[in-house]
Amino acid sequence: MAINVNKVYKSVLSILNKEQRGYLTPYEFNNLARQAQLELLDSLFYQYNQFLNVENINRTNEGYADLAEKIQEQIDEHYKSSSLTPAASKVTLPSDVYRILDVTMRDYSRKVEKIDKARLPFLKSSPLTKPSSTFPVYYQDAADITIEPTTTENVSINYIAKPSDPRFGYTTNAQYGTEIYDANPFVDGGIILGTRDIGIVSTNVTNLEAGTFSRSSGGATFSIVVEDLVTDANQTVSSVSVTAAGSGFELGDTIDLSMPDNSSVDQTITLTLRIQDLYATSNQGSTDFTLHKSLETNLILSILAYSGLIIKDPSIVQGVVQLDSAKEMDKRQQ
Repeated sequence: MAINVNKVYKSVLSILNKEQRGYLTPYEFNNLARQAQLELLDSLFYQYNQFLNVENINRTNEGYADLAEKIQEQIDEHYKSSSLTPAASKVTLPSDVYRILDVTMRDYSRKVEKIDKARLPFLKSSPLTKPSSTFPVYYQDAADITIEPTTTENVSINYIAKPSDPRFGYTTNAQYGTEIYDANPFVDGGIILGTRDIGIVSTNVTNLEAGTFSRSSGGATFSIVVEDLVTDANQTVSSVSVTAAGSGFELGDTIDLSMPDNSSVDQTITLTLRIQDLYATSNQGSTDFTLHKSLETNLILSILAYSGLIIKDPSIVQGVVQLDSAKEMDKRQQ
């Protein structure tokens, strides 16, 4: 249940314009949005703890009034689980771990207790507290955890994942210079979807068989068009479209694709990736916020605060969001 980055950006711009506070560029917005998202996620843990304390003294209600459950639902938007195999008792954590919830073994039948690494010598000093296969422990380093005693059993880790960095991607209107939202998902190392200009073909060949051909490389898929000309010997690639972005590509990479010629012999064309062909080196490709939908108003308020505008009445933001939604519905119906 993500929050659309375009909707948030338009709401922020609308309020800034209404209050005559200037303009927020996409670059500035993306930086502020990333910080605002992390701040909201961190605040959820604090709020959850507060409401649990209230709940423990029987001061909360059930159903829609159960605020602890509401906060938990917002945090669960980032919940993930992973099964990993230790190597020399070390387990490399997934790259998106933000906060570990628990570590278990044998299909959740045994909990692995977290300890401070400095306490390990003290625990090992007594047979009563020494870690065992029945009561294992772990301590965390930067990118991995170490389990005591040494084990090769699979370990299950439940954790809160770090949210993806939000990104408002856009193309620029050639006539007016305005930013046009690009709804295609941003893929780091991916090739921009859609038709690429023919300059991407750095090595072309003649006498190719006419038609449209699908070719794949590195997870990316290309639709190659060879125009049907009167003189067969002049037929070369006339159009290249990307239908799947792939990943792992870098500026200057070359992609060799085999194409049939009129003699039924495969010829090789070469694509060379330029700045305008990759998401990572362009402004295109968007990433939505991975926060719960109910946090949209708080998110807009936080971004506005970072940009220097504090709104004391949240109903103003809600009104702008509803107005933008209504405009979007009108555009779809037209």
